[in-house]
Amino acid sequence: MKIGLISVAGRTIDKTPEVPVVLAVSTNASMGTSTRVMRLAWFVALLCYAVLLTTFHYASTTVWWIASPALMADFIAAAPFQGRVLLPLIVHAIMRVTPWFDVDLLFAAAEVAAWMLLVVVARKALRVFRIETSDLVSGILALTITVPVALHLIVPDLEVHSVLGLDSGVLELGKWQTVPFFRYVYDLPAAVFTLALVLCLARFVQTPGTGWLTTYLGLFALATVNRETTMFLLPAFLAVCWGVLDRRTIATALAAQVIIFVVIQAAIRWLFPGLPNPYASIPGTNYEIHLTDNLWLFTNPLYLLTYLARFGAGLYLPVLLLHRYLDPVLKRTLLWFGIPFLVSTVLFGRLVEHRVVIEIVPLLWLGAVQAISAWSTDQARQSQTHGREPLPLEAQRGPESAKLLVGD
Repeated sequence: MKIGLISVAGRTIDKTPEVPVVLAVSTNASMGTSTRVMRLAWFVALLCYAVLLTTFHYASTTVWWIASPALMADFIAAAPFQGRVLLPLIVHAIMRVTPWFDVDLLFAAAEVAAWMLLVVVARKALRVFRIETSDLVSGILALTITVPVALHLIVPDLEVHSVLGLDSGVLELGKWQTVPFFRYVYDLPAAVFTLALVLCLARFVQTPGTGWLTTYLGLFALATVNRETTMFLLPAFLAVCWGVLDRRTIATALAAQVIIFVVIQAAIRWLFPGLPNPYASIPGTNYEIHLTDNLWLFTNPLYLLTYLARFGAGLYLPVLLLHRYLDPVLKRTLLWFGIPFLVSTVLFGRLVEHRVVIEIVPLLWLGAVQAISAWSTDQARQSQTHGREPLPLEAQRGPESAKLLVGD
């Protein structure tokens, strides 16, 4: 490392001391050690946080008797729940090797890993969608994705029968009641897979090639084993790629996804048919229809207000207000995945169980963060532009010159 030059009799002699080089090497080594320590601390903190969230989830929810984790792992749960078989397959395989582990413990460990993966994928999303922050801030910001997800998975439903009431002439609070959710092993992984698939789709559009397409198709296959809602990503994939990639590539990728979906779902229905659903209301299927119940649910204006406040933690508001700042990939995905998906939940899902819309929650979080970041950048750019505008002639001449002009 050169720190100076000395000229002697027309010659230039480099002065390159050895000590600073040694110090530089030691400094780099200490920085590497510090980075490893920070990463270890981040991992431990994230692990503890994931354990806490899992504990709250298990303590505040219950299981639906025809789709309990034990029945899912033994492949004798009711359809269509048994068809969401990714985690049950993993837990069943582990129990075959290590039978001394309890089934609920294994599913809880899988949920801890899923919470951690959700935060890790969220942090990657901040980079993919160019949300520029420091490493520390991006880590903290990524943690906030757990807030809307927890609102849909953990916090009990709130039934508001009356806001206020009268008792012997005394005004008091009305009747408020909490109702716990049911807990299903495939909900949280579905949220993680959806977010990861959108990231792979964005990278595939940015840098078209077989690498990202292969990654996307692999994740798509795993997500389809976990839950059949991946079918709603097909129109989103088409909308995102249309006009960006050539039609042959789009057609090939779409055909691959359709084949993967059909083959996997057919294999699951053949290998793991599950027991008949005693509550099925659609002839010839094991699905339930809840359209009437869902519409009646929102006839209560107080419940509608609490539902809208909880839905996505209200993150749909900045998405709607700042929609022109949304990244095209996110905008098209929210439209072409979100709308068909939400329509299906109104028809076939019990909206009182907020978990039924869990797939779209991470996308609302990402859309809100990205839109707010883009809007803030635009506002800062406009402020800098206004600051560089030339001053009026009188202001450039100063107050004395202005007085002379007035006097003239």
